[in-house]
Parts: sequence; structure tokens; C-alpha cells
Amino acid sequence: MLRFTIIGCGQMGSWFAENLARRGADILLLDRNSRRASLLAKRTGGEVLNSLRKIPRDRPLLLALPIREIGGVLEQLTNHGRPGLRIVEISSFKKPVIESVRYARRKGHIVASIHPLFGPGQKNDENTVTVHVERASRAEDTLIRMLLPKSEIRRMSWMEHDRAMLVALSLTHFIGVSAAHLLSMHGAIPVKTRSLNSLLSLISIAISEPNDFYTDYPMTHIQAIRLFKKYSESASKWLKMFKNARAASRIMKIRKTLQARYNLDAAYKRVYSNSSNC
Repeated sequence: MLRFTIIGCGQMGSWFAENLARRGADILLLDRNSRRASLLAKRTGGEVLNSLRKIPRDRPLLLALPIREIGGVLEQLTNHGRPGLRIVEISSFKKPVIESVRYARRKGHIVASIHPLFGPGQKNDENTVTVHVERASRAEDTLIRMLLPKSEIRRMSWMEHDRAMLVALSLTHFIGVSAAHLLSMHGAIPVKTRSLNSLLSLISIAISEPNDFYTDYPMTHIQAIRLFKKYSESASKWLKMFKNARAASRIMKIRKTLQARYNLDAAYKRVYSNSSNC
């Protein structure tokens, strides 16, 4: 039987617990909020633990915690007990946790550091992508496949991953929250265009995050703040270009640059396909 212990019963911890339960897994749950763990246990048929020291060492562990907590929990698990733990951590940025991951590996534990590139609204792991950071052994591959048997796995260094996430996660959420703030100051918009629906999708992703996401590393670390400032400066420059009717030529240059990196035409068609809105 598939067995797992999940530490952290927030959105992603709950997603993994529910998906494992559907596959018939035996699940143990631990969360500082005991009520949250109990409610998840009722939904999944799992059992609640109340201490890290009570975690069985013969089953894999999933750490689904805020980034600021993962390093400390990893070190507690590493320093108390024998080597041989099998651990998966799913933080969205790796710089704050990578030394703790390496330390646990040196102490004889198997640690897979991954980032599932999907949210808790995903039905299952079909047609998803998961980044595996700094792979050190085949045993990590086995752990990941126990959790995500159908996800496409891509390997990266932690620096490559974090550079990508700075834009793909931090900046997109900053834009989403900024747009949400502006939209909240307007009345209800009676006409919904396809482009507005796309914006609302981005907004919904940004404002559905738990509160601690916006006080944690993805949105508060210095590189993210610098990028947000650059975005603000860029917006000011574009405002001047639109005032002076000089934006069109610049947009064409940008399109040419981005078209060489991404399939913009395909992205455009996905947004507007089968839609009567403009």
C-alpha cells in the first residue's frame, strides 16, 4: 500500500492528501493548526499526528510548508533520529531551503526538492509539469513518481529555477494584485471581453493565495522587490510613450524579440479561440 506522511495541511498539502487518498494511500497528517489537520483527515480518511517526534521513519514525508518554515523542519528531522528518511519538499523558491536540503542529504537522508508548477485547483497531475531541483539520486525519482506518477519532470539547478520563478511567480502575482487593486476601484463592468476574462484569471490566481504567501519569500525577498520596482518604472515609461503616441513602434520591436523566445501566435489563439468576445 502507498503510504505517506504530510507535514502542512494548507492548499497544496490538502491537494496532495486528497489525490493520494483517491489512489488508496494511507496518510498521516501534521499541521500546527490541529483543526485544519483534523478536517483534512476526515475528508481523506487519514490520521492526525501532533508532533514531529511521532512521525514514523519507515514512510516517505511530504513537506508542504511556507518557505520560511521548511529549513527549520528539515533540520529537526535530520538531527533527531537515524539516517534514512525519504523526504519531498515542494517550496516555490529554493535559495532559502537548498542548504538544509544538502545538509539532510549529507546526513544520509534522501531529499527530493521539487516545485509542482500547478495550483490546488488542478484535478490531478495529468498534463502538469514539475521541476526537480538539484537531483542527487535515483531514489529521488522514485519518491517523486510515488507522489506525481503522471507529471512531466524537468530538472534544473536551484539558481536556474529561482530566476525563472522570479518572473513566472513573483512578477505575475505582483501584476495580478496591482490589477485587482485598480479593478476594485471601478464599478462592475457590464461587458466582458476575452482580454478582460484573461486578466480576471490572473487576478483570481493572485488573490486566491493564502495570506502568508504575501509575507513569505516569493513576494518579499530583495530580488523580487527590485523586479517590482523595475516593473513600476517600466509602467511610467509606457505612460509617457502613450501620451506622445510613440508606443506602436516600440511594441513591434518587443513583439519581434518575444516571438523568437515564445510562441505568441499560439498563445493568442488559445485566448481567442471559440470566443465571440473581442
